Amino acid sequence: MAISDTKLRKLLDKNQTPCVLSHRDSLSVRVSAKGTITWQYRCRVDSKQVIISLGRYPGLTIKQAQDYIPHFQNWLSQGKDPRIELKLMRNEAKGLPTMAKVAADWLEKKVPDLKDKTQTLYTHQVSKWVVPFLNDEAKPLDLMTIKDWIKYFDDVKVQGSAKTAGAILVRIKSMIGWAEKRGDIKPFNPVLTLNVNDIGEQSSVGQRVMRFDEIAKLWIQIESSKATPATKACLQLIYITGARQSEVRLAKWEHFDFENNIWTVPPENSKTNKAIRRPISTKMKNILDTLAMVYGRSGYLIPGSKPNKPITTHSINRYCCRMWDHLFEKYKTPKFLPHDARRSISTLLSENGVAPHVTEKMLGHTMRGVMAVYNKHDWIKEQAEGYELYCQFIEDAIKVELVKD
Repeated sequence: MAISDTKLRKLLDKNQTPCVLSHRDSLSVRVSAKGTITWQYRCRVDSKQVIISLGRYPGLTIKQAQDYIPHFQNWLSQGKDPRIELKLMRNEAKGLPTMAKVAADWLEKKVPDLKDKTQTLYTHQVSKWVVPFLNDEAKPLDLMTIKDWIKYFDDVKVQGSAKTAGAILVRIKSMIGWAEKRGDIKPFNPVLTLNVNDIGEQSSVGQRVMRFDEIAKLWIQIESSKATPATKACLQLIYITGARQSEVRLAKWEHFDFENNIWTVPPENSKTNKAIRRPISTKMKNILDTLAMVYGRSGYLIPGSKPNKPITTHSINRYCCRMWDHLFEKYKTPKFLPHDARRSISTLLSENGVAPHVTEKMLGHTMRGVMAVYNKHDWIKEQAEGYELYCQFIEDAIKVELVKD
């Protein structure tokens, strides 16, 4: 019968008659007269009985002691002396990095080259899902088996979700690939054989497309809210431009050419690391004039808690959530997020005859194939017509909603 922690704790540090208690698969514990408990593995080498001491309980837990069993069985099946192999494995393990150490190096040396928002995401993932589970007390990365990885992702799934486990697998593969190329760890770690569906679920692709009446209701709710002009304007600009949230939040007055009515998102604010040119629509110009009147025409377009810093992602997401709460209470409006504005503008304009290559440019997407190589045109005139059409549909929908109220 397998030994339990409860039984071992009763024997630990107690004066008693020395004894040996069997556990499982040739694993046992030797209990001394003073209650010192030592894990042992019994086997035959060259037809001789051999007893190998593994370590003392509770420093070596039941789970850790059992983890030695597959190694011993493998060495014996290959005709190797497990005493020698155990010493080699332990010497090899000294100084080998854990997953937490690899992740820390990756954050220090690789991640600073990425965008601020990406750095924040990756730092959060490491601190929450890697360090607590695979820290310096854990098994070195090079010695982790596929069972170790499955156990780890099962724990992530329990404390997070199946989608969290899938996302962390993708991130860990990136870290390990980076460390392998630097020669910090051995190649072909078993985790690389896992797919997201083996341990969790793929992150869902957004499907939410808001109708014009829903956008109108949101617009009216924004106007009636008690938020700051900057917060209101940020969400409104996201919804009438289809720009990424970071492109709006990090916009500065110097990015706007009011003579030619062009807003240029600089490469450092663009996900593609390429400048994006968008026309300034009439409705957008009105919002910008309001912001200029309140905050002036220098620095960030949408200031945060401090004038020299932009509004944060958290602030906009939280504000959008509050707006949805109100609309759900009034109209049972399905959940929406700031990013849904991009899918909405593309879908609604396509339904109203705007060409796909124009909506792609409005979203700031990079063209693909031969067009990406030879055609650098950004269809500013066609974009301007698309934006004016979109804003007019929103205005018409707002009028209808106001009449209903």
